[in-house]
Amino acid sequence: MRQRLFWIIAALVFLPNCVFILGMWLLDPQSSFLSTGARAGWLLVLVLVALLVGSVLTSALLRPLTELTRAVAHMRGTQRTLADLSLPRPSEPPPLEIAELRSGIEELLVHIKELLEAREALYATLAHDLKTPLLAGMRALEYLERADAIGAEQRKQLLHELWLELSGSYQLVENLLTASRMENQRPQLEPVLLLSVLENMRLRFQRRAAEKGVTVEVGGIGQARADKYLLERALSNLIENALRFARTRVVLRCGEGWVEVEDDGPGLQEPLEQLSQPFRSQRLRGIRAGSAGLGLFIVRRVAELHGGSLRDAPGTLGGACLRVKLG
Repeated sequence: MRQRLFWIIAALVFLPNCVFILGMWLLDPQSSFLSTGARAGWLLVLVLVALLVGSVLTSALLRPLTELTRAVAHMRGTQRTLADLSLPRPSEPPPLEIAELRSGIEELLVHIKELLEAREALYATLAHDLKTPLLAGMRALEYLERADAIGAEQRKQLLHELWLELSGSYQLVENLLTASRMENQRPQLEPVLLLSVLENMRLRFQRRAAEKGVTVEVGGIGQARADKYLLERALSNLIENALRFARTRVVLRCGEGWVEVEDDGPGLQEPLEQLSQPFRSQRLRGIRAGSAGLGLFIVRRVAELHGGSLRDAPGTLGGACLRVKLG
């Protein structure tokens, strides 16, 4: 770019003066001032002036870009962590185009820092959320191995608790796989009978609901073009949350192009926008088991991939009522 700009400026300086001298010579070929030697000398002077002006103006025009390039190269070669990287202040106010480029680079750095923070939160959350049920499972198995005298009922209870711990870990892994799939594959849309999907989900969670003393009801009718796997993953997360907080009832409803899950629990404790951000419900310190922050994020992303949205809908049970609109 520098060489191209240099030659353009030099040509703009040289060509008009060259045309002027040649024009004078054509108008007065006998002029001694425009003899062959004089013409050659003037052309040589014009070439040197054009090269000098081209060099000076190129350096002046590209100074803000050169400064920005050096700043980026310095960041690339520094030993500081990514979280500490930032562009230094320019020595003078840059042109509008360079200012916009600097702003774009700074926004990119902020985005990278957010991704880094999310990655660190992911690692910390996975280590915590997977470690807790694994330790509980190991202790339960160790106890079962040594406790030969316990009764069948207590052994059954311990095995059930072990199943619950492993089930939570499996749910976390499923969410991670779903998040990866959504980022790398397009939804495989097909006509789906929403009531049939809700009935299948009710049967899938019937045992867990019964253990908590919660009834799961299904209502409505409708259909949509959706990726059935992603839709079931979204509903699974919504039902998991509903069963966690419901007192006695969970209702699954559907209509044309939407499904919703409502419970009679205490309702949302934070704005839905905040709850549906991955790893934003907690920071690296004080992370709670099972709080990976992926559940509602998965639901929101599934809705967005179908051209819809996740909304806090008005319900009738007094708790949370979340609707997934599909397109």
